[in-house]
Amino acid sequence: MKVDKNGKLSLMRTFLQSDTAPIFLVFIVFIIVVGFIQPRFLMPMNIRNILIQVSITGMLALGMTLVMLSGGIDLSVGWFVSFVGCAMAYLMVAGLSIPVVVILGIFITILCSGVMGFIISRTKLEPFIVSLGFMIVFQGFTYLITKGSEISIGDTFKLLGRTFPLGIGMPVYVFISLAIFLGLILKYTKFGRRIYAVGCNENAAYLAGINVKSFKLIIYIINGLLISIAAMTQLSRLGTGNPLMGSGKEIDAIAAAVVGGTALSGGKGNILGTVIGILLLGSITNAMNVIWMSPHWQYVFKGAVIVVSVTVSYYSSLKSTAL
Repeated sequence: MKVDKNGKLSLMRTFLQSDTAPIFLVFIVFIIVVGFIQPRFLMPMNIRNILIQVSITGMLALGMTLVMLSGGIDLSVGWFVSFVGCAMAYLMVAGLSIPVVVILGIFITILCSGVMGFIISRTKLEPFIVSLGFMIVFQGFTYLITKGSEISIGDTFKLLGRTFPLGIGMPVYVFISLAIFLGLILKYTKFGRRIYAVGCNENAAYLAGINVKSFKLIIYIINGLLISIAAMTQLSRLGTGNPLMGSGKEIDAIAAAVVGGTALSGGKGNILGTVIGILLLGSITNAMNVIWMSPHWQYVFKGAVIVVSVTVSYYSSLKSTAL
């Protein structure tokens, strides 16, 4: 019994010393405070709404975490979602079957993310600039497809976005499944360790036998696959290809990863931190609505919590390094 107690204390101590602990504590304190101010915030229905609201952006944040861990960044994910979602809606309205449209949607994301990854990995161009260029390209393609209007698909593709097994939205199951899978990959596989190695020091990773260029290309393709899943889920949920269906989601995806402890310089972070980060950001937005706060103040509080969370995480990291 004593051994079990010591084991639990050891696990607790390890967690409290981890980079994820500060943001987790911020999240818990926020939930308690808002729940005290407005008890409706903690009602099961509202919690379910929060989970559904963050799930699609969460999928993008998972991909962003992988990219950032490898030392890159992708500013195009929001408009990439809009482009793929609207392209799929256009193809459905044109009469193609859903399986064919899904395959084409995945093919488009693999092709585009592969080209982006190839340019980034084979040249010395900054990922920030390359992905910014692709963001503008995707924005242009989106408006070319839609001509600025929505493309309605009705109920022809509602499985991913508008079904509720056990009362919980399908997007939540997809997000949780992806998070668990990628978390295990990062923690327990050689592939995961190589992501950290490339992000920490590309030259050292190369000398250790890692094909850094090919590895980065693979990371961007995986990110593209996650974008395709997010785009399909968002299209299914909305029932329409809206040109703005992904606009701005890149900011929340990056913020969730950074707030969760993923370093912009690469080589540091984890999936659990990103999950907590996206839950915190989603809870902030929801809480402001529940307590009837002006949408303008929502941005102020959201930004403030991001800054505080990152600051706490930074100084906690410095303390751990000093020890």
